[in-house]
Parts: sequence; C-alpha cells; structure tokens
Amino acid sequence: MKSQKLINHFKKQPFERQLHFVFFATVAIIVSLAVLLTLVWRQVYMAQLKEAAYKDVSIISTNIAKRLTAVETLSFRIIDSAPIQNGLQRILAQDSLQSLEAIDQKNALSAEINALVRNESTIQNVYLFTPTNENMINFLAETDHIFNGQTIKDMIETLPDKPAKGSWFFAKDLSQGVYLRKIYSTADLSLTYIGTVIFLVNTSFFRNEIESLPIVSEQNQFFMAYQNQFYSTANDEQTLAADQNTLQQKMESFQRSIGSMTFDNHQYYYAMDRKTMPNMTFIYLLPENQVLADLYKLQGLSIAVSLPFLCLIIVVIRKISNQLTRPLADLASQMAVLRKTKKLASLKTLAVPENSQEEIMVLYESYNTMIDELNALIKDNYEMRILSQEIEFKGLQAQLDPHFLYNTLDSINWIAIENQQWQISEMVTSLAYLFRKKIDTKSDFTTLQDELDIVHAYINIQNVRFGKRIEYIEVILVNDLSFKIPKLLIQPLIENVFKYAVNDMKETCRLVLTIEQQATFLQVSVSDNGPGFKANFSIEKEGGIGLTNIQKRLQLHYGDQASLAIVSSIPFKKTTVRFMIPLKGVSEA
Repeated sequence: MKSQKLINHFKKQPFERQLHFVFFATVAIIVSLAVLLTLVWRQVYMAQLKEAAYKDVSIISTNIAKRLTAVETLSFRIIDSAPIQNGLQRILAQDSLQSLEAIDQKNALSAEINALVRNESTIQNVYLFTPTNENMINFLAETDHIFNGQTIKDMIETLPDKPAKGSWFFAKDLSQGVYLRKIYSTADLSLTYIGTVIFLVNTSFFRNEIESLPIVSEQNQFFMAYQNQFYSTANDEQTLAADQNTLQQKMESFQRSIGSMTFDNHQYYYAMDRKTMPNMTFIYLLPENQVLADLYKLQGLSIAVSLPFLCLIIVVIRKISNQLTRPLADLASQMAVLRKTKKLASLKTLAVPENSQEEIMVLYESYNTMIDELNALIKDNYEMRILSQEIEFKGLQAQLDPHFLYNTLDSINWIAIENQQWQISEMVTSLAYLFRKKIDTKSDFTTLQDELDIVHAYINIQNVRFGKRIEYIEVILVNDLSFKIPKLLIQPLIENVFKYAVNDMKETCRLVLTIEQQATFLQVSVSDNGPGFKANFSIEKEGGIGLTNIQKRLQLHYGDQASLAIVSSIPFKKTTVRFMIPLKGVSEA
C-alpha cells in the first residue's frame, strides 16, 4: 500500500520534478553499476589469471608428455622389434651368458638398440636385463642404486607380470628418470617373459619447461604427482618431504582444475592438469599476493579512467533528457502493441522522427530491424514446416526400399534351399544379415560379438567371390564380447583391405583381425600383406569415406580418448590400421 501511494504521489508531481528524480536515480544507478562492474571485473581478471596459469600447466604437461611418450613409444618399438625378440630368445637358450654365441648375440642386441635410440637426445643410456636380472647391455648391476635409494631389482619387481606399459621412476628434483618395461615373446600366444628394457633418461626438460613460462618467480612452485609420489624441481628436499602429505590431502579434495588453496602458510592460486599424461598430475602454484599486487594497480587505473567518464555521462543525460520523452513515448506505445498483438505479421516499421538525437534514431532503427527480422523469421518458419513435411515424406519413401530388398533376399534364400543350392543360400543369408545390420538405426552402439558377426557375414560373401585368394585369421584377446562399441567400426576396415589390397593382388592376401583388451583401452588392428598406403598418407585428407567416417565417429563418441592410426605400411609385407577406444567413459546418448 505504501509503495502504491508513493507511486501515485510521484505521478502527480510536475514533469520537471519527475525528470530530476529520474536524473538523480540514473546517477545513483550508474555509480552502483560502476561498483558492481569493478567487482565483476576483478573476478574476471582473477579468473583469467587462473586460466592463464592452467594454460601454462597444460603447455608444460603437453610438452613433458611428448618427451615421456617418445620414450614409451621407443620402448614399444624395441619390444616389438623382430631382431631383438629373436636375439633374446637365442641368448636365453644358451647355457651361459658368457658363451661365444651369447656374446655375439649381446653385441648384436646392443647395436640394434643403439640404432633405435640414437635420435632420442634425452636418453642417456639403455640397459637390457634377462628374466633373472642379468644385464646384457652396458654396465649396470641389479643391486646398483640409481636414485632415491632404489636399485634396479627394486624397480623391476614393481612391474606387473603380464604385458603392459612400463613404469617411470624419477629423482626427487626431476633431473633424471628411469623407464622400465618388460619384454614378452611375440612369437606365439604364450607371451613368455624374456627380458626387461631400462632407459636412463635426462629429464632436465622439466626445469627447462618451467623456466620458459611468461611469469617465473621464486615464489611460484611446480609439482608432479605420479604413483603416490610427489616430485618438484625445487632443490629443497626437506621442504618437499614436509609439504608432500599436506599437498596430497588438498589434491584429493580438488574438484576443479583451477582454484585457490592455502599451502605452506601462504595463499595460492593453483592450476592442475590430470588429463594430458595418464597417472600423472601436474600442479602449478601462483602466490595470491603476487597476483593481487598487479590487480590493485589495475583497479586504481580503472577508477581514474571511470570518474571523468561518469561526469561526462551526467552532463550528457541532462542535455538530452528533454528530447527523449515524446519519441520514446511513441516507441513505447508501439512496443505495447507488439506485446499484446497475436498477429505479428501485421506489424509495420516506424518512420524515424525528424531532427531526432542519434540515440533515438538507433532505437527506432533497432525496432524497425526487429520487425523486419520477425517477418523474416515468420517466413522462414513457414518454409521450414513445408520442408519438414517433405523430408518426412521422403524418409517414409526411403524406408520402403530397404525392407522390400530384405524381403526379396529372404525369398531368394528359400528358393536356393528348395533347390539345394547351399552356397547361394549361405551367400544370400550373409548378405541379408549384413544388410539388416547396416540399416538398423535403433542404436548407435552394438556388442563386440555382433560386430564380429557382421565381419563374418562379409567374409563369407567375399570367400565365395575370391576363394583361396584370401586367408582370414582372427586373434581375439577379449574376456567379454558383450562390451559395447559404436556400430560398424571393424567391417569398414576389413572392406578397405578387399578394396585396396585383394583386388590388386594375384597371390593370396593374408588378412589378420586382432582384438586385444588392455588395462584401460580396447585395441582393434587389421593387418594385410597388400600394397599398403603411399608415403605421408593422411587419414584426414586422403582417408576416403571409410577411414574418415570411422575417425569422425570415434571423435564424436570418445573425443581425444580414442585414436585411429596407420601403425605400419610396408608394401606386400605388412600394413596395419589400428584404432583404440577407452574401456570406460563412453556415452550412448
């Protein structure tokens, strides 16, 4: 009631007083907005600093991950090398590692490994141990201490007793690292443990990456967490040991990649990266007092700039207030019509008042633009309805043809059975199954078993066509074939082999499908002994519909967690295309 009385009292006041009231209220609002904007700007500025720190950590972690991944990739090349596999097998077959043949084999292994690692500048040395921890390359005993009081034997014992990625060990100041990986025989499926490869790595690139940051201060701190161990480029090991438990507890409570925290009796902004390198977390701490010092300077500068601007606004408002009433009233009445009317198509544009201020012209022009856009939207909406009906009709037509073709194939199958044409029956059944699976749009996902059934149907069809010109082999190393993957990922890879290899070969094409379940990934490889891909082949630019479609679908469902790559391409020996998808994290939405 009181508010209503005040409103009625205000309406009865002379227009000049109303204008003065509006003027002072506007000034008060501007001042309030200025204060609010200052607070918002402060929050935005602080958020930008945190984002910048996170970007710095992302850059550091990406560069470090590239270096570490290069070593891990090199270890895979070593354990997958046929000369190294054969050499280890021959050495282990000897009664003594000191026999002449064993020594010759060790020299050959040393030469082969040195040839593989010579271009990796960060690797200081490489060692090769037997399953009984006897060193075969360079001089290092299992009891020798590397750093942190750990021996080679201690490190090897931490590795799992099955094929897996290796493990890293780092010095407390991140100046040096050791990477170990067990080697298993690939000659057969027994996967016999035949040795361990050990890399001694110069990891001074940690410190180099940190020193390359745009803002480097002695108060800034950088940590890396790996397998429940903390490492820092700081030389003060006592401080690191004392703060490790505190930092670990705080990390476990972090819900975001950036934020604030109290550490070592100081307030810090933190930026954390857990995604770039598996099992590794990078943390960058930026002192709050260092950030706020720059912030206070910027706030003082903003106030100095805002005050003259505010005074200018006050002067301008007083001059133009009398010129606003009538044009604004006309525009307001038209806007009221716009709010109430249901026939939007009947709305017309307004003529801009003569000799009006620029602001009034902008308002009128904006209103006219809005009316034009409304009319355009009404027209577009009408056209979209017509187009939608046409699409629905064409979709219905498209549904008729596949079902007709499927029923026709089923009829051909029964005719073939009645005439005891078993090969035709099998081929038609496979084609019908393949066709039904391809037009099934109920779900974008299917099980591994269903995907293999599609492959089998396709192979059955091609067997009739090519006969002994193809040799198909499956290697399935998966415990659960009910695991779901996106539909039609494997069959297009098989089809590529027939399209680009079998058709161009006179001799038998050996096609191998390998599905292997690793710790966190499912790995699917298709290999053949065809002509392979040309040098510098790019899936993105030259992959064709099949490979490009697979790559885009993997990106859609898994993002950067999945990959599609041409692993090897040796003409008429071995060409392998492989994709990897995570065992967890997939969405069927």
